[in-house]
Amino acid sequence: MLLVATPEEMRKCDSYAIDNLGIPGLLLMENASQGVIQSILMKYGNVNGKKIFVFCGGGNNGGDGLAVARKLFGMKADVYVFLLVEPDKLRGDARTNYEIALKIHEKKGKAGIFEIIILSDVKELDKYPKPDLVIDAIFGTGFKGKVEGLFYDVISWINSTRAYTVSIDIPSGLNGDTGEVENIAVRADLTATMGLPKTGLMLNMGKILPGKIYIIDIGIPSFVYHMMGIKTYYLELPDVKKRLPVRPFNAHKYSCGKIFALVGSPGLTGAATMSTLSAMRVGAGAVIAGVPKSLSPVLEMKLTEVMKLPLPETEEHTIGWDALDLIEEYIEWADVLIIGPGLSKNYETKQVILNVIKKLNKKAVIDADGLNAIIGNLNILKSLHNEIVLTPHPGEFSRLTNLPVDKIERERIKVARDFATEYGVVLVLKGDTTVIANPEGEVFINSTGNPGMATAGSGDVLTGMIAGLMGQGLSAVDAAICGVYLHGLAGDIARDKLGELPMMAMDILNSIPDAIQKVMKEEKG
Repeated sequence: MLLVATPEEMRKCDSYAIDNLGIPGLLLMENASQGVIQSILMKYGNVNGKKIFVFCGGGNNGGDGLAVARKLFGMKADVYVFLLVEPDKLRGDARTNYEIALKIHEKKGKAGIFEIIILSDVKELDKYPKPDLVIDAIFGTGFKGKVEGLFYDVISWINSTRAYTVSIDIPSGLNGDTGEVENIAVRADLTATMGLPKTGLMLNMGKILPGKIYIIDIGIPSFVYHMMGIKTYYLELPDVKKRLPVRPFNAHKYSCGKIFALVGSPGLTGAATMSTLSAMRVGAGAVIAGVPKSLSPVLEMKLTEVMKLPLPETEEHTIGWDALDLIEEYIEWADVLIIGPGLSKNYETKQVILNVIKKLNKKAVIDADGLNAIIGNLNILKSLHNEIVLTPHPGEFSRLTNLPVDKIERERIKVARDFATEYGVVLVLKGDTTVIANPEGEVFINSTGNPGMATAGSGDVLTGMIAGLMGQGLSAVDAAICGVYLHGLAGDIARDKLGELPMMAMDILNSIPDAIQKVMKEEKG
């Protein structure tokens, strides 16, 4: 699994390497600059004779840029270094690299072009030839807020040029924690990031602005990252393939996962259909849908493989209080419960669901109206001793926690981690970048999916997939990891076939077999 760090976590790793292991900061910077050079050669190509602009700010990011500029000059490029701060503001290793660069400028004679320009107005750039390559070393990963003044003008200029653009560590203007952009940020073709990729490169605008991401080993031993307690990971295909269940030769339907789903109400039979069918599509052996009895004939038409259990209902034809004894009987039969898709907000139904959750003695996936039922009663979760997965979207999570949606979107890794550790559940916080948090404080960032999946029913498919995988013996967190990744991959396959706009949830469901096959075939190759 690929470790991912916040800027603060990475700073602590740097400090530990320097202060406790005796690795000089200047050596780390030299390693960083060499990694940037390697990334340029791999992704851009030969720089001999190319005109290169290097924009440097006042921190260590600028120091990296100065070291890169020096090496590019050594490779016979024409290099123009534009300092966006006065040299006397440079400190430490950045200052050392500036002084080295200044000596090269002074002593190179006619050996080529290596200019150092203190830039005060972006219009001055018109004096110089158009660049083939631009290096962005303006802000480091610690930048937050709005870009202003000369910095704004320069980033705007970089974005207007057609030159290939390389950002050092992170595109300047991008929040290294959240991937947000207040007003402007560099649009890079390549981002060479140091040590570990930053969370901001995986979230929000951070999924778009960095271009290709190249990870540079700057010489910090890997044990340092674990010693610093970094617990955030980026999911990739190998992480899923090693977790997928393998069906034994003597399997039968009741050994491959028995799922009991409390689902459906008038107008929401689709949620019942998609959540139960998707559980079967990932391999669950037997699924029973507990539904209001008046809806059973409708679902007999929609669901062939899924068994139906007609339940006593309310006057609104939702699951009623008299269903409780029968529900408890089938809970004993099941390995895993699905609670929520399409259940409605009927008060009596809510009380039934709340009662079921209070007494849960089985693994469960709680979604949609199951989540609505526990609003104001979250401490129930702390008393449960079985693995529970919650799958809210930001709106549902806001109702659960009273956190504003914008804070959830901005700090999704932190809020997911805090909730999962406090309540002892696996939390799948859905969104354009879905994250999974477990009670041990680990967070897993999904790498699959696309905007076409923003369609009604998509979440129901995910709920069923996670439950179906849990039924086959996966732990709650492993089922969530596999379910979320495969769900996004199925969405990507459906997009490739249909395009984003025409996609519906059933298209995602129907692409589950292809997604599983893609993962399994990778295992052979």
